[in-house]
Amino acid sequence: MSIGAQVNERLAALTEAGVSVWLDQIRRTLITEGELQRLVDEYSLRGVTSNPAIFEKAILGSDDYDDDLRELSAQDLNAPEIFERLAIKDVQLAADILRSVWDEAGGADGFVSFEVEPSKAHDTEGTLEQARDYWGRVDRPNLMIKIPGTEEGLPAIEEAIYDGINVNVTLLFKVESYVEVTERYIRGMERRLDEGKSMDVHSVASFFVSRVDTEVDKRLEKLGHTDLQGKAGLANARAAYMRFKEIFLGERFARLRDAGCPVQRPLWASTGVKDPKYPDTLYVDGLVAPHTVNTMPMATLNAAAEQSEFHGATADQDPSDDLEALADAGIDMSDVTDTLLREGIEKFVEPFDELIRGVESAREAAVTKRPETIASSIADELEPGIVEQVERSQKERVVQRIWRKDATLWAPEGTPEIADRLGWLTVSDELLEAADGLESFAQECRSDGLEYAVLLGMGGSSLGPEVIRRSFGDAGGMTLHVLDSTDPDAVLATERAVDLDHTLFIVSSKSGGTVETLSHMRHFYERSGGDGSHFVAVTDPGSPLVEEAKSRGFRKVFENNPNIGGRYSVLSHFGLVPAVLAGVDIRALLHGAQVAEQHCQSAHAVEANSGLWLGLAIGSLALQGRDKATFVVDGEINSFGLWVEQLIAESTGKQGRGILPVAGEPLGAPEDYGDDRVFIYLRDEDGPDEDHAHKVEALSRAGQPTITLTAKGPKDLGRIFFFAEFAVAVAGWVLGINPFDQPNVQEAKDATNRILADGLPELEAGDIREALEASPPQYVAITGFMAPSPQIDEAIAGLRTRIREKTKATTTFGYGPRYLHSTGQYHKGGPPNGVFVQLYHPADEDVEIPDAGYGFEHLKRAQALGDAQTLREHGLTVVRVELQGDPAEAIERIL
Repeated sequence: MSIGAQVNERLAALTEAGVSVWLDQIRRTLITEGELQRLVDEYSLRGVTSNPAIFEKAILGSDDYDDDLRELSAQDLNAPEIFERLAIKDVQLAADILRSVWDEAGGADGFVSFEVEPSKAHDTEGTLEQARDYWGRVDRPNLMIKIPGTEEGLPAIEEAIYDGINVNVTLLFKVESYVEVTERYIRGMERRLDEGKSMDVHSVASFFVSRVDTEVDKRLEKLGHTDLQGKAGLANARAAYMRFKEIFLGERFARLRDAGCPVQRPLWASTGVKDPKYPDTLYVDGLVAPHTVNTMPMATLNAAAEQSEFHGATADQDPSDDLEALADAGIDMSDVTDTLLREGIEKFVEPFDELIRGVESAREAAVTKRPETIASSIADELEPGIVEQVERSQKERVVQRIWRKDATLWAPEGTPEIADRLGWLTVSDELLEAADGLESFAQECRSDGLEYAVLLGMGGSSLGPEVIRRSFGDAGGMTLHVLDSTDPDAVLATERAVDLDHTLFIVSSKSGGTVETLSHMRHFYERSGGDGSHFVAVTDPGSPLVEEAKSRGFRKVFENNPNIGGRYSVLSHFGLVPAVLAGVDIRALLHGAQVAEQHCQSAHAVEANSGLWLGLAIGSLALQGRDKATFVVDGEINSFGLWVEQLIAESTGKQGRGILPVAGEPLGAPEDYGDDRVFIYLRDEDGPDEDHAHKVEALSRAGQPTITLTAKGPKDLGRIFFFAEFAVAVAGWVLGINPFDQPNVQEAKDATNRILADGLPELEAGDIREALEASPPQYVAITGFMAPSPQIDEAIAGLRTRIREKTKATTTFGYGPRYLHSTGQYHKGGPPNGVFVQLYHPADEDVEIPDAGYGFEHLKRAQALGDAQTLREHGLTVVRVELQGDPAEAIERIL
């Protein structure tokens, strides 16, 4: 005992009464910072127990083990091996602290318990093999190996005792099971005695208490016998103590007792009260008796030090009356204890599995240098590829070169569309300077009675605003609509949704020559009576739209930074003009982007740069065949996939390589997928989707690579937008392509223009069943030339699910012509393994495009035919289906 230590009188009284006080907790700092020694000195502590749940909380719930985790991860150990090293070190350190108790007790106390894996609860040989392994590796005489008291565990208990291993038999609920355990202990010791071996082997039998009350009280509530609540746990434990006395103080044990064999002490486990209406020390003061152990969680130990009060041997009381009353009330104690044993094994298996997954995640983070802000589960065989890219990025100074706007990072010097496409890196400062003006403009529009804003744009001009619109909903400004369809029904639906006299049209085109956008503009300009005050333009300086806007008397022209590509423009005027008109706090978006900028500027360590690591990871996984980046997005920002689809597909799908973004595909079971996926889960920290979380976890367990990022609702979009842009730029470097050009997008435009000039060709339809012949790494891209609607979205989700169930192939969906400015680049420039299903629905009525000589329906059909023709010229399979009647119902008929 330490000099000056003040021994707690209440715990000392328990010890004097024959109760050995043990702690049901272990943690590195508890040992290294002197707390365990203090408990020995002041609280009469005489033992420590551990289990998977305890180690899970200790290892995953603290930073005590971070240094060891990193060191062990570097030694090419797997997660179970790392856990064993960590746990064995803790057990050894604790055993060394308690060695003085063991010496003082002559080897009869001062034990530390270490449990075999819960998954071995029904595996006799596996249990015994691990018990022997742990006994040898811990190499401390005051170790106890915990073995479950299951039917399969019984032979292992006897053999371990016979081998001279101290055993803590755990998970005992039923008195009859306890009696069987005592018999196995006695048999093992009798064998040792018969062979002249030492009797210095110790065992405890852990009898669980509070869980019995939890289960019985629940049943009593239903039976209307609440007067008996809180009695079953103590009664059941006292019944076990009655049997202990019969066995170890009677004739059955006499021969061993005379030979100096120690008794197998009952250990009261699960002694923390689960119901707050019970006293904190109920299972301490109610179970006092000689030759017993009470293992308490820290809270119960502290409560006992302050409150414990008992009179005599309270465990040595006849429980018959209470047990009989419970039986009369309809409580079948045998069924209760069978249930608890089954659940008890599960309750230890689950935290152990969580522990191993947590250790694996920490190991993976250490090996791949994954930042703390990202969680992931990557199969061991995929890790070296990520590690290679991490090391290469440091050697080639990728971060520094990106921020220096070094175009040679992606292609030889002078390559078009790189050096003049990096303005997105610093656009937040520029737009924060412009924020006052943008907000004043929005206020001016509202003051002039403008209540609606309609964004006319395609691709990078429309997808960011559409995500902002859906995510923020009614943000207090003008009601925002986004039109990026050439379907006449969609054009008319937008027109009917607004009051033209109170509407501002945002004509948004980087090039100023986008045929769809200019067609929309001409239609609504005519419908507005040629009043240019209802129009603004967002475009690059010097584009044809600048002069067009001036000639038509537009209210304002916003000239954007020309050094930003369309798909990287969401945080520029292209995204923020519609956002500010809708009442969105654009400063919050920009400040969020600046937070991401700061993180992505970190060059000294990959672990500190989440954007860098994500880009390296998805790029590396794509090179290893995991090139279908499937997005799972929670909550209000679940439309994020619309924007990130274009960012990834148009940036990486070229030269036969790329990453296929998959958005909006319903999540399935692990067996529904091939081995070409990586799942990127954007988890909403403020309102996580538990169904998403469970399904992503199931995919992780099945070996699918998963990467989890966190977001905090719509207000966090600025940070996420920039973070994704940086990651995709890095992924382009990994893949060895230029992420800022879109060489194949022009093909479909040229084909459309050719068809508009030469007339509509006849194209063979193909057979829809060809889509069901696809298999990974092929993907099935469904494209829909029709007016968007929730009903169509739902029908398409069913079609995608059915195709995936039949083929395991990845599915994507995009409305035409929107997808031509998004995934269309990947379709033609990426890996040539797509199967295309084009669904075409003719509009109910056409709408003429002023000055064009044709209507929107004609333009839509030309775009559909032009894309199908171009895809077939690339040697790809295209199935065309004309939908008749209601389009959603027609899609369901395909199913």
